[in-house]
Amino acid sequence: MDNTRKVLRLIHERGFKSGDKLPSERALSTLFGMSRGALREALIRLDTLRIIGSRPKSGIYLREVSAERSIEAMVLFAETDTPLNADEVAQSVELRRIMELEALRLACERRTAADLERMEAILAKGEQLIKKGQSLAKLDPEFHKAIVAATQNDVFLRVINVFYLMSRKRREIYFKEPGQSQRSQAQHKLLYAAIRDRDRERGERILRQHLQGVDTYFRMFFADSQGTTMLGARRARTADAPAPPNSRSAGRTRKPRLVRGARAASRKAAVPGQDT
Repeated sequence: MDNTRKVLRLIHERGFKSGDKLPSERALSTLFGMSRGALREALIRLDTLRIIGSRPKSGIYLREVSAERSIEAMVLFAETDTPLNADEVAQSVELRRIMELEALRLACERRTAADLERMEAILAKGEQLIKKGQSLAKLDPEFHKAIVAATQNDVFLRVINVFYLMSRKRREIYFKEPGQSQRSQAQHKLLYAAIRDRDRERGERILRQHLQGVDTYFRMFFADSQGTTMLGARRARTADAPAPPNSRSAGRTRKPRLVRGARAASRKAAVPGQDT
């Protein structure tokens, strides 16, 4: 898998786009500085993930984005800093919200004493990390996955884990924001209490607030450097209003404004905090 990541990263860095024909294996081997065997293994993997495809008597091409592409490919894209397109970003954020809200509802109905103990242990570990001044970047998904585990649906847990794999690298950046770990910990405590009390309405209200600013962060982190995903980012942004024409920020590039909007959304959505 390491060679697969390397080849995908190099394809992106070399500027190949969807629909482009790739050079021959020999040329790619020289270009990437890899053995033919290692390269061939990586190309087979990328073909399985439907990222590339072979055309008889023509060569190897980067596939266009389609519904046939494996969701595992999206994880690979995130881990190699290969940008998703606007629709993939918007749809990923939407699906995550739907799934987490449903997981919360089911957890309130189905949670067991063992599920509560698991969440309590995660919260206790979070308190220890915060006291040491450490980040919750790695622990954060464990709490959310504990909520999904409380649905007693193992397939649900496997599916939603994809979103935490996709956001692993970006989550480290997110939790560098001062006070983010404390805000997330406080919010997790409120979610735990709602699940403990089997209070679906309260839990949904807290979770919606919890995820509000995260949506903007997902769009910011998965947007590409060319600004092609800005349309998807704007679709659900609720806290980032455009600057007035005569303001100091008028005429600046969109990306800095999105960053400011993401930070503003994060602060507004913190009741008392949210995470990724």
